[in-house]
Amino acid sequence: MTVAAPSAAATYLANNWQGGHVSLKQEYDYPIADIEGTIPPDLQGTLFRNGPGLLDINGTPLKHPFDGDGMICAIRFHRGQAHFRNRFVHTAGYLAEKAAGRILYRGVFGTPKPGGLFANAFDINFKNIANTHVIYWADKLLALWEADQPYRLDPVTLETLGLEDFSGLLNPGDPFSAHPRILPGVTVAEDRLVNFAVKPGLSSTVKVFEFDRTGTVVHQRQFAIPGFAFIHDFAITPNFYIFSKIQ
Repeated sequence: MTVAAPSAAATYLANNWQGGHVSLKQEYDYPIADIEGTIPPDLQGTLFRNGPGLLDINGTPLKHPFDGDGMICAIRFHRGQAHFRNRFVHTAGYLAEKAAGRILYRGVFGTPKPGGLFANAFDINFKNIANTHVIYWADKLLALWEADQPYRLDPVTLETLGLEDFSGLLNPGDPFSAHPRILPGVTVAEDRLVNFAVKPGLSSTVKVFEFDRTGTVVHQRQFAIPGFAFIHDFAITPNFYIFSKIQ
């Protein structure tokens, strides 16, 4: 359900800023009227942000905010005007828990599902929460969560379109890091989006992908790292991918 804009006359108190652990369950869609100064008319485009928006399931609070379902916020600038819209990423897990009205999945960061220790200890069927990052590349808006495939969204309406597999590159459940990098080319058309996927184990496998501006994989490499490696982020140079592994 889309609701009207909140009142610009609201009083901002200290305790309002202490509610980062509270769900934002409303989805808004409104022009931003409360502006100080003037928006430059040459400022054109959309700023997208992603983060946990649902921090309880039907009143049951999550144990960690990073277990919260992703919500995309978009501020669009056009001809000196600004417009705000936010939508939840309609992942399969989000829709299942919304229909059930209760927690169905064990959270990666500490939220247990009902059933106690034995129901959670060996359960690795985590929910893709698509809550860590959002990128726009090759005319696709993607919500990222590093332990699973990205979700593709409509860049205008923020409607969830489904999982993105990059023309069969990713299989169901394959990881795809939430922290890609852009490698600049000589021209914008030659820019590359560089990202990686890691499957930890006794020997951890890392795959690195480079996508061109059309979303086509133009280079990929795979290598192994001895031991268990959970890699959250990386860096790139024109000649190297840089990964840090703590022994």
